[in-house]
Amino acid sequence: MRENIVRRLAEVTEEEQRILRGEPIDMSYYNRTGDAVMDPSRILPGSRLFGIRTHTRFADFPRHSHSYVEMIYQVRGSTSHVIDGKEPLTLRAGSLLLLGRSTEHEIRAAGRDDIAVNFILVPAFFDNAAISIGGSSALSVFLQNNLRREAPVRSHLVYDVSGETALENLLENLVLLELEGAPLQRQDLQQRTLELLFHHLSGQSAKLVVRGKREREQAVVLSALSRIESDVQCTLSALAEENGMEISSLSRLIRRHTGCTFTELLHTARFNRAVALLADTDLSVADIAIAVGYENTAFFYRNFARRFGCTPAEYRAAHRRA
Repeated sequence: MRENIVRRLAEVTEEEQRILRGEPIDMSYYNRTGDAVMDPSRILPGSRLFGIRTHTRFADFPRHSHSYVEMIYQVRGSTSHVIDGKEPLTLRAGSLLLLGRSTEHEIRAAGRDDIAVNFILVPAFFDNAAISIGGSSALSVFLQNNLRREAPVRSHLVYDVSGETALENLLENLVLLELEGAPLQRQDLQQRTLELLFHHLSGQSAKLVVRGKREREQAVVLSALSRIESDVQCTLSALAEENGMEISSLSRLIRRHTGCTFTELLHTARFNRAVALLADTDLSVADIAIAVGYENTAFFYRNFARRFGCTPAEYRAAHRRA
């Protein structure tokens, strides 16, 4: 991030000045009732559904949870976070932490040069955003779990985006819009920028930082699911090699976490791609079958009818968009 932006983010806030004078963190700033659930209406001006603020330094931030999704970007230095009472997680420059609604969180005191930016995303913000929460990438699953109106699943994701120019530029632009953007234009531009950020981030499974066996297994499975969706020609052996695993081990892992075999997931992805091509292109059915990985067109026709209850031509006639 450019130095002039970092200097502005490093300015000591009024809240931090009070802390330096020996006063404790005033939780009424974050919640009207003073309890440990952060209320966005106290933090964001007006009725805004998205906002950015710098992380409060110089004191331990007590244990709390959020009624919104929080994203923390470590700009400089480091911060230490305790999530759901587990071992501390250290964010270093370039780390991006996403915290789900209701996830409990506390932060150790940060120093003057430990600069982090908090992004506050109220669930209603996504109602009009062109952000797809379908699919099976780690980010898609996280959003699905946290944008539902019912009680969310406690969760968090950590990415290392250092050196990823596109992501770093988008994060910088979000901060700049907060610092300098005109109020009437800012939220629309921030929303569009955030859409691009999440679009890029959804394809960055390799940048996930995982801790512990279960988190590592979930990351491997989510990465495999994302690969299957994007590459219907992929093979189990190629995925196993990419993850440094035996084919049989990866197969069991996928089955345990999804309830489906690799082959079942691959066929689903292929037929989903096929129906999109039927609706959006003029390709022949035979060409579509080959494009999604089926040299045996008879197999394609037979299984298409079994899945969708009609022939490919009938499907195209009913769902044509092009």
